[in-house]
Amino acid sequence: MRSFIERVVIRWRRLGFTDIYHENVQRRGMLGEAFILLFGTAHLGVFANGLYLRRALVNADVASVLDAGCGDGTFAFYVASHFAAAQVRAVDIGEQGLHSVDTTLDICKKIHQKLPLPNLRFEQLDLRNLADKEAFDFVYCFDVLEHIPENKLVLENIYRALRKDGQFLFRIPSKVQRRILSSRFTAEHAKWAAIEHLGQNYEMNSLVNDLNSIGYKLRFVRYTNGLWGRLSFELLEAMRYYHVPEVLQFAVIPFLKILRWLDTRSNPREGDGLLVLCAK
Repeated sequence: MRSFIERVVIRWRRLGFTDIYHENVQRRGMLGEAFILLFGTAHLGVFANGLYLRRALVNADVASVLDAGCGDGTFAFYVASHFAAAQVRAVDIGEQGLHSVDTTLDICKKIHQKLPLPNLRFEQLDLRNLADKEAFDFVYCFDVLEHIPENKLVLENIYRALRKDGQFLFRIPSKVQRRILSSRFTAEHAKWAAIEHLGQNYEMNSLVNDLNSIGYKLRFVRYTNGLWGRLSFELLEAMRYYHVPEVLQFAVIPFLKILRWLDTRSNPREGDGLLVLCAK
C-alpha cells in the first residue's frame, strides 16, 4: 500500500519522481520519501539533464520516442507519464545499477510493475546494434556515449533511426576535464572515469565535424558544466572526500542544485560537457 507521500510524489510526476522507489530512498523510510517530495532527485547530473530534456520537449508533438541508454529509467518514466500519446521505447545494455545490486533493467522492470505505463517498454540493447530505420521523431541520450568507444557508430545508428526532421538531444562529457578545487577531491571519480569512459574523446570541434559528416542538422551545440556546474560537482565530491555525514550531504543538495540550475541557464565559453540538439 502506498504511503501518502508516495501518492503525492507519483501524482505530481516531477522530474526524478521514480527515485522514490530506489533502495537508497526506501531504506530511509518517510525521511527519504519526504526529501524526494520536497526537492526531487538528489542526483545533480540527472537534475541538470532533466532540465535540458524538459526544455527541448516544450510544445513538442512527439509520437515515437527513444531513450538511448535509459539507465534506471528516470527519464523514460518522466517522458512516458507526460506524453501519454507517445510510444516510448527505453533501451539499455543492462549493467549493474547505481542504486542496488540489480541491473539497470531489473530496476526499470520493478518500477514499471508499480507504475504500469502502457506507452512505455524497456528492452536490453547495445546501441552499437541499434538497427531501426526512420522509427523515432525524438531521441535523447544523456551521459552514455562516453562509455562506448565506437560512439560515432552509435551516432550513425541514431541518425538512421530518426524520421525526417526528427530531433536528437544528447550530452557527453568533453575529453578535457578542468577543476576549480583541489584535484584530490575528485581523484576517485577520475579513477572510475578512466576505466568506464572509454569513449570520452570528443571536444567541440571534433564532435561537430562528426555530426556534420553523418548528415545531422545542428540546432545548437553548447558547453555544460562551466563554473557553476563544476563547483556543484566538486563541492559534493569534497564532502565525500572528508567523509561528511550523509545527512549533511543531503542537506546541502538543494543549494548544489541551485548552482547546477544556474549552470543550465548560463552559456559558458568552456565546460566539462557538451550538449547538442540536432535533427535529421
